Amino acid sequence: CNLISCQYRFEHKKKPALQRNAMKTITSRQDQGIPGVYGLLLLDVVSRWGYTAETLFEPFGLNSEQLAEPDFRIPTAIANQLVEHALKLTGEPTLGFHLGNQMRISIHGFIGYAIMTARDITDALVLANRFIQLRMPFLQLFFSTFGSKATIQLQTDVTLEPLRTEISIALIFGMISMGKAITGVDYSAGEIDFDFPQPEGFERFIAKYPRHQFRFDQPHLLLSFDKQYLGNKLVHADPIASQIAINQCEAELSALGERHRIAMRVRDILTNSEQHYLSIESVAERLHMSDRTLKRQLAAEGTSFSTLVDEVRYRHATSLLSRTDFTLEQIADELGYSDVANFSRAFKRWSGRSPSNWRKDPYL
Repeated sequence: CNLISCQYRFEHKKKPALQRNAMKTITSRQDQGIPGVYGLLLLDVVSRWGYTAETLFEPFGLNSEQLAEPDFRIPTAIANQLVEHALKLTGEPTLGFHLGNQMRISIHGFIGYAIMTARDITDALVLANRFIQLRMPFLQLFFSTFGSKATIQLQTDVTLEPLRTEISIALIFGMISMGKAITGVDYSAGEIDFDFPQPEGFERFIAKYPRHQFRFDQPHLLLSFDKQYLGNKLVHADPIASQIAINQCEAELSALGERHRIAMRVRDILTNSEQHYLSIESVAERLHMSDRTLKRQLAAEGTSFSTLVDEVRYRHATSLLSRTDFTLEQIADELGYSDVANFSRAFKRWSGRSPSNWRKDPYL
């Protein structure tokens, strides 16, 4: 079980240390902009209304050739203005649905190729979680299983509107359309939670998914579905091609100067393991090193194993608490605590609030 989510709505000075550290990470990611290729995706959608690249891009000093360059990024503020401009041109209250349906796995570069050639949906999601920052540094993706359900949660650090809403809608519907493309299986039923109000005119998009349940103004942005879907094989599965793409993604991560390589790998193991409360010995074994070496390397990166475990547990706990059908006893057991009292003490240490209090209003 490995779903990660976090609330960053307290003022910085009021946050427990665990939340302050997460806020620092978010701040560092927010300024990296939006990959130019997503501007071309927006053009693809807007062209349905008869608008050209010049009409869409020239007010912002952009052009198609520039946006196609692999390393080009649109500053977040400009991207927000670009989306506003597109909404005005088309007269649509939201373009996210169209963006999601037009999204192809190939648009994500090597990470898309690695995902497309993975063995099954589970492996594809592990790769997405691991490398998504290469294409979308403003996004974190996590998935979990609980009972008969699997859940994918998205956490986006973009705060400007309408950019954030349109990105969120596009990503949710993009996952559905890309999932169908890479598996050949129509993902026909599930639950979709949006953490913002229902956009005007959204009913006509909801009508296209009669077997899905849509909820708005929820604590998290997530997609839930039958856990059996995770085992679906991908139509283009190719272990050799996937490994080549993974190697390229690893090289790109190194080129980015990732300073927390070991911490990131530990977090990935804890997040994607069926037992996210693994011992340090178990994690060290998976990393082919001793637990003493792992402790030393984490210390050199300014963190510790217990800190990472707390982070994973806290974020997973907030996700489970947002689902009112899970009791505190079930959540405590899921997180590896012997009883509710121990879980409650840990949660209060992480957030400054009891689990019951957080569940009543996660935005306090």
